[in-house]
Amino acid sequence: MRIDKKLNLVSNITRDDGSVVYLHVTPLPYEVVEEHCLLLGNLFTNFISQVGGLGAARVAAMMLRKKIRKEQELSGDSSGPNVVDEIQRMTSVIWNDKGTWKTTGLDSALKQDIISPDEYREVEGEVVFFMVSSAIQKAELIAPTVGAVIGMYGGQLESSSATAFRDSLLKSNQDTDTQSQDAQPETSFIPS
Repeated sequence: MRIDKKLNLVSNITRDDGSVVYLHVTPLPYEVVEEHCLLLGNLFTNFISQVGGLGAARVAAMMLRKKIRKEQELSGDSSGPNVVDEIQRMTSVIWNDKGTWKTTGLDSALKQDIISPDEYREVEGEVVFFMVSSAIQKAELIAPTVGAVIGMYGGQLESSSATAFRDSLLKSNQDTDTQSQDAQPETSFIPS
């Protein structure tokens, strides 16, 4: 199977009131992968060897933070942006605001209380698992491996951009929001 487009992750947060907030995650650019290649490679290996793919999608963010803390302790440098900042930069939040689907960056969404840190933590492992795996694996392996694991958590792989995905929500809602006509009851021929 050959995949011509980079696949993006779409995950969702379903709130207690039934409303859904989507996270659209674009893979890290090559330059970021090159900058953090050892960290990403080691983390990917640890996903497989220490936890396994299925479990890694839940604990990937914790594993990443632990690895970064350890590296910062060894180097004595805890300042400046790290790969977590890059992951957040590549993550968009899509939410429904009074009938209108809107898109913003993860950082802004957290600052504006569009999503809470607890809500993000629910899907953060999936986001990190996707980002690390898509940075290390060959493109044609992403759908059958990462896609299968992400699918078990309710996520999906999409080739569309955040804007295109948001626009598809607008269209799908318009299709389902049409008024249904009153159907005439059918006469039953089943004896009661």
